[in-house]
Amino acid sequence: MQKNLVLAVVLSAVVYIGWYSMVAPPPPRQVPVQGEQKAGVTTAAAVSAAAAGADARPLKFSEEASARSYEPVKIKVAKAEYRLDPLTASLTGAAYDGPVEQVELVPEGSAYFSAFEGLRFSPAGSRRYSASFEARPERGILISKTFDFDPDNRINTLTIKVSNQGPAARQLQPWSLKIGPGISTVKSELKENPKIWRALYTVQQKGKKNPTPVELEKDSGEKDWLWAGVDNRYFLAAVIGEGLDRTGLKFAEEKSGEEKEAPSLLIPFAAEVLAPGASKTWKMDFYLGPKHLPLLKQLGHGLDRSVDFGFFSPLAKLAEKALGFFHDMTGNYGAAILMLSVVLQIFVMPLSFKSYKAMTLMKKLQPEMQRIQAKYKDNPQRMNQEIMDMYKKHGANPLGGCLPMLLQIPIFFALFTALRNSWSLHGAPFALWITDLSSKDPYYVLPLTMGAVMVLQQHFSPQAGDPAQVKIMKWMPVIFTFMFLTFPAGLVMYWLVNSLFGFAQSMYMQKKFA
Repeated sequence: MQKNLVLAVVLSAVVYIGWYSMVAPPPPRQVPVQGEQKAGVTTAAAVSAAAAGADARPLKFSEEASARSYEPVKIKVAKAEYRLDPLTASLTGAAYDGPVEQVELVPEGSAYFSAFEGLRFSPAGSRRYSASFEARPERGILISKTFDFDPDNRINTLTIKVSNQGPAARQLQPWSLKIGPGISTVKSELKENPKIWRALYTVQQKGKKNPTPVELEKDSGEKDWLWAGVDNRYFLAAVIGEGLDRTGLKFAEEKSGEEKEAPSLLIPFAAEVLAPGASKTWKMDFYLGPKHLPLLKQLGHGLDRSVDFGFFSPLAKLAEKALGFFHDMTGNYGAAILMLSVVLQIFVMPLSFKSYKAMTLMKKLQPEMQRIQAKYKDNPQRMNQEIMDMYKKHGANPLGGCLPMLLQIPIFFALFTALRNSWSLHGAPFALWITDLSSKDPYYVLPLTMGAVMVLQQHFSPQAGDPAQVKIMKWMPVIFTFMFLTFPAGLVMYWLVNSLFGFAQSMYMQKKFA
């Protein structure tokens, strides 16, 4: 019985093997789809790649220069013309039509969005707003880069794809996407540009409403950055991190076209093992253009945080909004500054009257103060006590004359930062020789006029206090005039209006209290 059972099993196995070996057709072979890898499904190619990952031969890029040369690919959008180098598949030019002049944003010698150092590309087709480049470093390996530019010069897209069309798994070594070195600006800002250009990124910190910009001065392991790039006072080049496998950021300094050290930012990407027939695609958005606050807020991703208004940022943003409001009424930023200056002076006018009255009272108390100082010169503690009693008796406040000035300080710095950093005011003309309110008066008419008005204002204001302090105050118009020689013309206009109001108030108060 057992022998018959064993014989039956053996004969069945022979028939089964024979049938499927010689008669039945072979099962269809599963061909992996290039670049396809569904979540939760492991393909045969993926298994092969995983098994051979450690042994996969790494790709190598030749360091030899290509003997071929290609004309740059130029793409024109709303206010910019981009120039792409086919050999490096990188952005080597971005001519932006600004309000002052056309600006070449990419410094000479810089190559934005370059990757795979040593690899040489060639053109692979272009359309009106896009251009593609490809390279075949080895047989069966295809690397492509495609730039898609927004027609309105807003958010653009860079797509990088590496395909393994060969029979064996291959390893793509870690690589970096580079932005920089540096970013250029208008001619009037070129001298200052190396002092203010920077590499930076933003992160969303817990408990804070807005993203925090962080200047990158060395390699960072930050993986949760929102965007990263390089900027200066008026322009920004940034890659948006959404959708990327972020592994940190690298910092480097290199020579720019101005022969000065300029910051570069590198976005590193991890190594990849590509199975036969598989591919890997990286798609990233980027922005390259002016730091126009309303536009950057509209674009989102925290790009507006690149606009730095400094310590008085809330006041500076408020000043910019107020100037925008008056500009909508007048159509001229110079007129907007004049209107804002008048409104502010009306607002502080009550304090100015109190200040003048306080200075007048202090002037009347000057003889009594000198008597106390002479009487108690050997007893400073008693002298200070007697002076304080005198102030209390007459209701005098030695700081009363400083209140309007103290209030003007934050307003002054807010306007200064707004005028120096606001793209809306960059290149904004006023009238006659004032063609750029964010730049200095080319003929120094405004600061010299302001200095003269300050001298008159001081002459008709009551002078009280220590004689040494009075002498110092007499030098203030001279000091302010020299300071304001290089200040933005719009800021000098604001201070000139302040001085004119102060002079008029001094004349009125002197007549009233005479």
